Amino acid sequence: MTTARNPFDAARPVRRRTRTFRPNYLSFAGTYQCNLACPHCCVPIEWTDRLPIPVAVRFLEQAHAAGIEVLGFTGGEPFLYPEFLVAVTRRAAELGFRFDKLMTNGMWHRDAGHLSDVLTGLRDAGYSGKIGLSVDKFHGMDIAKLAEFCRVTRRVFDKDTILSLSYASRSPDAGLEPIRRLAAELDGVIDWSELIGRYMLVSDDLTMTLNWNHLAAVERAEKLPGDPWDGEWFAEDYCEGPGQALIVNPRGEVKPCCGFASDLDQLTIGNVHTDTVEDIIRNARRHPYVGKVFREGLTAIRDDILARDPDALPGATTNHCYFCWYVLTRGLAAGVNGGGGKVGNWTGDRPNHAGELIQLGSRVRMEPSNG
Repeated sequence: MTTARNPFDAARPVRRRTRTFRPNYLSFAGTYQCNLACPHCCVPIEWTDRLPIPVAVRFLEQAHAAGIEVLGFTGGEPFLYPEFLVAVTRRAAELGFRFDKLMTNGMWHRDAGHLSDVLTGLRDAGYSGKIGLSVDKFHGMDIAKLAEFCRVTRRVFDKDTILSLSYASRSPDAGLEPIRRLAAELDGVIDWSELIGRYMLVSDDLTMTLNWNHLAAVERAEKLPGDPWDGEWFAEDYCEGPGQALIVNPRGEVKPCCGFASDLDQLTIGNVHTDTVEDIIRNARRHPYVGKVFREGLTAIRDDILARDPDALPGATTNHCYFCWYVLTRGLAAGVNGGGGKVGNWTGDRPNHAGELIQLGSRVRMEPSNG
C-alpha cells in the first residue's frame, strides 16, 4: 500500500485492475557489446556505450523507493561487463530485491576456470536468480562449451534449477535442435511438461525450463525466410508479459518493455542520467503510444490504423512484438515518428503517417494521465 507522504505515490505501481503503466520490474543492460553476432538479434552490438555503475546504482535505489522489487540483467552479453553485474547485484541484495534472470549466451568465457571465477563473484555478491541461457540455431554454437557452462554454473550455485533455456523460433515446437544436442551432451532428456505447459531439459544434475521467444523479422532479421503476417491476429494482453518494466539500456535510455521493438527511439520514456523513476513513469503514462498500449492495448493501436486506412497493414500477425516494431518503424502510429531502428533500413527519424517529424522526448504530444 502507498501512503500520501511518499513522494513516489503518483508513479507507484497500482492495482492490477487499473489499466495503466505500473512497472513492477527493473532490468539493466550494462553493455550493448557481445561476443556473438546473431542474425536475428536487434541489439546494436557494435556500439561501445557502457552504463556507469554509480548511475545504475542510483536508479536502482530510486526504483526500490518507488516500490519496484524485481531485478534482471540483459545485454548485449552481460558478462562482458562483469564488474557492473557484481556491483549492481551487491546493492540490490542489500536492498532486498528479488532477482529474476540474467540472460547470457554462455559462450563468453575463456575456459572453465575463468567461468568459475566470474560466476563465483556474482554468487558472492548475492545473486540468487536464474541464469537464462540462450540456445538457438542462430548462434552457431559450440555445444561442448555450452555444456561446460551448464556444469560449472550448477557447481558454483549448487542448485539444479539455476539455469533456464531460451530459444527463438516461429513456433514453440520449432528450433529445438540445438537444445536436443545440448541435452545429449549433458546426458539429459527433453520432454513436454503438462504441468507448466513448457518443454523441460532434465538430467541427473540439472532441471531446466525452456522459454520460447516468438521470432520476429526485425532489424538484422528482416530478410529471414517466413512471412510474419501469418493471417491471424495476436491475442490482446496489454503487454503485461514483456511490458510493465523499466528496461535500462547502456545509454541510460529507459523503455517500457523488453520486446523486439524496445530498442526503437519511439519507445524511450526517459533517461536515468537526467530523469527520476517518478518522471519516467509519468512520461510513459502520458506518451501518445506507450500510454495508449498500456491503457487500451495493441488492438487499439491496430484499430486506429485500420480505421484511418484499411489497407495500411499487409495482413494479420500473431506476433505482438513484430506488429509493434512494424507500425512504429513505418510511421503508422499516431503521435510518434517513423524510423527509429538501429540496424537496417529504418535507422534515424522519418515522418509519420501525417508527415510530422516530432522531437522525441521534448515535443512528443503527451496525453492526459489516467493513473
